[in-house]
Amino acid sequence: MTAQPIPGSFAPARDPDMVIRRLEARLARERQARLAAEAIAEKGLRDLYVSRNRLELLYRIVHIANETDDPLTAIGDAVREICLGAGWAFGHALALAGARPEDGLRSTGRWFAQMPDQLFPFLHASQHRVFGPETSLVGRLLGDRRPCWTGDLSGDSGFTRAAAARRCGLAGAVVAPVLVGSELVAGMEFFLADSQPPDPEWLELLAQAGVQIGRVFQREQHARQLIDNATRDPLTRLPNRGYFEQRLHAAFAAAHASGPGRVAVLFIDLDGFKLVNDTLGHPAGDALIKAVAARLGDVTSRLAAEPGIGDLLLARLGGDEFVLMVAGDGIAVRAEAMAAAVHEALAPRHLIAGTEVRTMGSIGIAIDDGRSTDPADLIRDADIAMFAAKSKGAGRTALFTAAMHAEAVRRFEIETDLRAAIEDEAFELHYQPIVTLADRAVVAFEALLRWRRADGRLEMPDAFIPAAEKNGLIVAIGTWVLREACRTAARWRAQLGGRHFHLSVNIAPQQFQQPNFTDQLCAILLETGADPRNICLELTESAAMVNPAHAAATVARLRQLGLRVSVDDFGTGYSALAHLQHMPVDTLKIDRSFITAQQAGNADWAIVGAMTQLAEALQLNVVVEGIESDYQLGELERMGCGYGQGWLFGRPMAEADAYRMIAASADGTRAEGAGPADGADQS
Repeated sequence: MTAQPIPGSFAPARDPDMVIRRLEARLARERQARLAAEAIAEKGLRDLYVSRNRLELLYRIVHIANETDDPLTAIGDAVREICLGAGWAFGHALALAGARPEDGLRSTGRWFAQMPDQLFPFLHASQHRVFGPETSLVGRLLGDRRPCWTGDLSGDSGFTRAAAARRCGLAGAVVAPVLVGSELVAGMEFFLADSQPPDPEWLELLAQAGVQIGRVFQREQHARQLIDNATRDPLTRLPNRGYFEQRLHAAFAAAHASGPGRVAVLFIDLDGFKLVNDTLGHPAGDALIKAVAARLGDVTSRLAAEPGIGDLLLARLGGDEFVLMVAGDGIAVRAEAMAAAVHEALAPRHLIAGTEVRTMGSIGIAIDDGRSTDPADLIRDADIAMFAAKSKGAGRTALFTAAMHAEAVRRFEIETDLRAAIEDEAFELHYQPIVTLADRAVVAFEALLRWRRADGRLEMPDAFIPAAEKNGLIVAIGTWVLREACRTAARWRAQLGGRHFHLSVNIAPQQFQQPNFTDQLCAILLETGADPRNICLELTESAAMVNPAHAAATVARLRQLGLRVSVDDFGTGYSALAHLQHMPVDTLKIDRSFITAQQAGNADWAIVGAMTQLAEALQLNVVVEGIESDYQLGELERMGCGYGQGWLFGRPMAEADAYRMIAASADGTRAEGAGPADGADQS
């Protein structure tokens, strides 16, 4: 039996050449497959190597971000690592040129070059310049906030450093942002020696690197913010007390090294600020503080440019208090000139919450005389001098003296005693008559405050009212005065059988500006049973003009209640006639300072005459204070003044003596001004 070939098995070829060709083809296919496999393996290994290198590069950048606190050091190190890892010829770190990205980017001076000697022309072209939105490469970061790759610089018409790049053999470029969130804080630019197409993986790595370096910038921002919060006033952004004292210590030490008399502190306290706060509200008060800070800042900037200034710093201590430190030559004259400049800057009115507000400043100056070893004493002494300036009236300046320190100690003791006096009600009212000049008939009394000390002495208002105004006790004292005066008016009305009279009561500016003043007054009238038609409230013109619109509305309501209102101490403040014309008051009281100096043969009645004519034009009554002689009385009668007050008619007296005088006047009996004196003060 013949054997048959198995199907599919190799059958011997009849042609050996064909067999060889088939073998060669088979070997070629196997070789090709092997080469392809090797190429795939090689590419995989190469990609793995590249990926590993890039991961290691990113790790190094993360390490830089974690270990470095200085943003410029971090971005400079990152640029170097990227250039080395990518083999790029040149890297350059950029920072914001201003506070906003729109201000552009500038060179940080941090760069890396593979071959520095060949790249100096390009480095020179890149430094000391700002790259704005109009520049082709860096400008894209300002708008896009994403890495950007330019493969061929020769085709970029907006690239302003093209000539330098050509000379240095730079062909391509890559830029990458450094971000904090979505905020651009810096940038990196890299340049390639050859033209390469964009590499998405490199662009992604650069984006991640920018975020990592951004963390260093963010930490630095937070640290700077913490320092700023610790040294700056949050409302005005001026230096605060802590920073001011630190700088003052440094200036003090430096000045003492060359001799005393080269450092001064100006303490500035706003006049009338509390009234603004109380009437317009705290937001308006904050707005006023910011407006004043801006004006003082302008003054400081202008003065800092003067020759001879060694150091100059403006700070806000808190509330309405500012301090100004100056060091340099001729310090005494310079400090007084600065105080004058501050007064000038504060003079124009402010528009706050739709209301015109005027505020002035009381300024105290303390100059280092070499006797103090603690610079904090300068702040204390300037504060004391400021209080002395304020006691003279609004908008004044005073230079510290040793006598002021003794006065400050006395004032502290008075403030302590005043608090006890309020609790113990250790006050009393005395009354001074107001008469018609034509026949000396008593038509009214003014209630005047006295403080009965524990030893029986009577303190005049000038001795304690400034302290009460400074420490906020004046409202409580003023409320007591108003209540006691209303009680007196109720008693007199009952005893006089309804016959008409007026009792004038001084209202403190802070008291008048209280939002609930009118309501409080109504409650006191109901409590005491006083008839509002017997009460005349006396307001200083300064208090009435702090917020004219509020004052006019309050006075109008008081008039509706039946009370009379007069402007006290007229001529000593800063009334605006336009506002006074619309203020529904009844009477102007001409301040005694215009009268007491008028003596026969040495008198000038022009100002008094002008004020009298003004009152007549406004259809207001006139009460002249401080009349002491028949000569003064005669001149005032000749000018047409209707009413007067002063020692010529009666000194301040106890309630019983005042009642006898007004009762006698009501009966038609002429009352001589013989009330018992309580000192040389007519107030």
